[in-house]
Amino acid sequence: MSDSSKQQSSKQQENMVPDKIVDLMVGNILRKNGVKTEDVKKNLSDEQKQMLKELVEDLKDQVDQFSKGEKKSTKSSE
Repeated sequence: MSDSSKQQSSKQQENMVPDKIVDLMVGNILRKNGVKTEDVKKNLSDEQKQMLKELVEDLKDQVDQFSKGEKKSTKSSE
């Protein structure tokens, strides 16, 4: 396996963790408040859907930056 394909695989695995966390947290909050995801999807405008997509991307970027900061601080403390 080449270095670039290893890096891509590693990057994909890192992205899976934040996605799972977000899915879990959002699903839990919606269930607690009695919200059915099917009903919400039907009632969202295209503008709201786009805003949600942008929000998710921003959150992913923040999580990635935080994760990288944690790894750097862990390495420096060793």
